[in-house]
Amino acid sequence: MSWFNFHAYRREIVKELSEALERGTAPWQKPWREVKREWPVNAATGDSYGWHNAMRLFTRAKRMGYTDPRWITYNQAENLGWHVKLGEKGTRIVFCAEERKPVKDENGRYVRNPDGTIKYGVFGLRVMRPYFVFNGSQVAGISPYRQTTQEHESPEECEKAERILSESGAEITFGGDQAYYDFVNDYIGLPKRFQFSTKADYYATALHELTHWTGHESRLNRGFSVRESREDYAFEELVAEIGSMFVSAETGIDQTQEHFENHAAYVGSWIKHIKSDNQAYFRAVRLAEKAAEYILRNEREREKLNKAS
Repeated sequence: MSWFNFHAYRREIVKELSEALERGTAPWQKPWREVKREWPVNAATGDSYGWHNAMRLFTRAKRMGYTDPRWITYNQAENLGWHVKLGEKGTRIVFCAEERKPVKDENGRYVRNPDGTIKYGVFGLRVMRPYFVFNGSQVAGISPYRQTTQEHESPEECEKAERILSESGAEITFGGDQAYYDFVNDYIGLPKRFQFSTKADYYATALHELTHWTGHESRLNRGFSVRESREDYAFEELVAEIGSMFVSAETGIDQTQEHFENHAAYVGSWIKHIKSDNQAYFRAVRLAEKAAEYILRNEREREKLNKAS
């Protein structure tokens, strides 16, 4: 659609992210410790938003102080008998669909499935259309949102995070006072668990380092090495921070302000990098998505088996 300027849309998102980072916060953190951050969902369908749109909605919610994770289009609200409050402005996101094409072999012939139908493969994402959504706080008639409060992480959340770490196959050593991924010797180093303020801080840190671990040449091969510049190192840190947020969101383990402050040394480089190249943030999200899917691959298979049984 010619009227939609995708480059302007990207600049808008980068501007919001930069402003959040300059204020010392990040959209992937929960705003306060006692309220559980929830993944953005569509209020009409209950469906969760995809990675890119979720990041956009996290950023806007952080900026506007929304604690309701529900979002809805104007027409969806009207169809349900609700209405957007006078003067409220929507948040623009984009609907993306997988671009699927017939798969061909090296001779140019269509590859077929066992049942004789032509096999289709995914060849990337194609932006279909932009649209505006409104937060539940902006909608009259919608039922009040009840925030989930918690003083401690539930055993189920910790169990899932622990399972993800143990099933990853990553070598993890404990000791010292630093958390790091040694990309030369391919192992993760973490302080002992009792040294972390909360279980959430431990798991958020461990998942951050596990995201770095996915970039090894034997796995997703993000091409990182000791010869990279400080800017490239900071970019990899941004990928790991977003990637661990994606994984944390599936476990219910939140990333706190304290966790974010532990990476404060990189924030200036993040801001500089994404301001000078408005594609950088989107590259980071795309790489973080791949890392999260790699980490969650066993959980995905488990979910499929549970649904089938």
